[in-house]
Amino acid sequence: MPYTKSRSSMPLTTVLSLLITAGSSLLAATAAELVERQIGSSPFSGQFCDYTSFQTSIVGSRLLMFGGNLTINKGTNTKEKRELEPGFQFFSMFLNETFQATSNASTYLRREPDPAADKRIASMRDGGAFSYNGDIYFYGGEQLFNAGADDTIYKCTPTSRNIVWNSASISGNVRRTITKGASVDASTENKGFYFGGQDIIAKGADDSQADLVLNNTFLNNLVVMSFTPEGQEFTNITAPVTRARPLAQSNLLFVPAGKEGILVNLGGDDGNGGGAWEDLQVFDIGSSTWFNQKTRGNLTSGRSRNPGSGTCSVIASDGDNHFIYVYGGSNRAPGQSQLAILTIPAFQWFTITNQDYPSKVNAQCQLVGERQMLILGGRSSDGRGDCGGNSFLEILDISSLDIVSNFPDSTPFTPPPLVRTAANSSNPLDGWTDPALRGLYETQYQTYAERTRGSSKSDKAAIIGGVVGGVAGVIILGIVAVFFIMKSHRKKSARDVKEAVAEVKRSSAAQPFLGQPSPGFPSPGFTSGEYPQAYQQGYPPVGPPYKDDYIVEAPPNPAPAELPPVTPATRPTELPS
Repeated sequence: MPYTKSRSSMPLTTVLSLLITAGSSLLAATAAELVERQIGSSPFSGQFCDYTSFQTSIVGSRLLMFGGNLTINKGTNTKEKRELEPGFQFFSMFLNETFQATSNASTYLRREPDPAADKRIASMRDGGAFSYNGDIYFYGGEQLFNAGADDTIYKCTPTSRNIVWNSASISGNVRRTITKGASVDASTENKGFYFGGQDIIAKGADDSQADLVLNNTFLNNLVVMSFTPEGQEFTNITAPVTRARPLAQSNLLFVPAGKEGILVNLGGDDGNGGGAWEDLQVFDIGSSTWFNQKTRGNLTSGRSRNPGSGTCSVIASDGDNHFIYVYGGSNRAPGQSQLAILTIPAFQWFTITNQDYPSKVNAQCQLVGERQMLILGGRSSDGRGDCGGNSFLEILDISSLDIVSNFPDSTPFTPPPLVRTAANSSNPLDGWTDPALRGLYETQYQTYAERTRGSSKSDKAAIIGGVVGGVAGVIILGIVAVFFIMKSHRKKSARDVKEAVAEVKRSSAAQPFLGQPSPGFPSPGFTSGEYPQAYQQGYPPVGPPYKDDYIVEAPPNPAPAELPPVTPATRPTELPS
């Protein structure tokens, strides 16, 4: 049987199906490789000890952690010296996932690709992270190697597949060489703020050179970063020492009160062991003015009068009442109070002692949802030889004040019973230290977007009002013009009638009988005394009168004096019947 070459055709739908299947497999493999690269067997190269001096930022459903000091124990011997893991630390948590806060951090923590591996991005410790329009900007902090110029900062754009890094310039009287300041991301104002800290000398730009921190300096400058689609703008506001004394490692919080929001700065270290606890430092964003406000309440726990530096904090709101949760601190030992709550506007402190609260210093806190405070990293104040014994992540329910393990929780926030009495106060318990602050606080806060929309609506209303007013003016002028034209026409008609009457009188005297109608008078069908709908005013109506609330209606024109009020102008009385 001879060999016959056959040609078989494959349907187009089958080809498309195979291509789609192959593409899906390729994407799945790529995603799997990305997850494996990020997670691996563990996000750490050894036993986790502590993670401090890093920054956090939330973009979408991702919590990102940058820089800082990560210490680990790579050996099995607990006496083995811990090591500071070099390089740029970069971790993430996906907040749209359900997990439990356990000692095994690899179940929820991912290690992102290290941007410092190719020497492009400097490693940072402390500083602030600010998000805008999907980008994260880093300001201040100590660059541990490859230290850059003092007029350049870094920013990154997290995507679903990778992190895109770029640099950004700063100008004016602002420099990046500052560390250990307090930062807050005021996203509803498209602004970021960085207060206080310590000076830095930029030493160089290679791996062997790093920033030098001037530990004997304490600053009270407020750096304001304003973000727009066109770029970022930096402003340096020096605070009066009498209103905001220099501090390092304090807590800066944005309170949705006043016209454009206010900042509350608390805690920290002034170089002599003191911080802003009894007297808070308050900044009004709208007027760029600093105020002071005294607080009430006892912060003493054990032998420490206050939590000290190295605390982290979040703020929750319930109507016009705001609650600042401050956790940990360098002055708090295990068994002492790790949590303090400040109520606003009562400005009263409450301390909570709970043996289940782990001691934390230099941790980072983030409020996720309405009631879960994530306490990330930090170190224990109870010695460091055993890696601290703390978990990487602790979750505090700020309503029940319990440490919980399940994440997330969508239950609404309710103030804990401990602070509800103070929450009923509409004024500080000891009065307003600065009376002007009361008026600012009582002003209803609106976000930048709300204020912009309101201004836009006002502008549109003004434009529409002007257009409507202009159209109304044209209509009024038109009505007035029609009125005078009609008035003039009626006067002319009256003159014509007067002349016609005179002419009829003359004709009647010469000709006693009129056998046929004269031009312009009723047709032959009319007989003596029959008039179709005699007009009351002696002239035909011109339609219903126009009425406007802004126009005074003119009185009707009187009938011509030569005609009787009930006699039509088309039938003079002198004509014989």
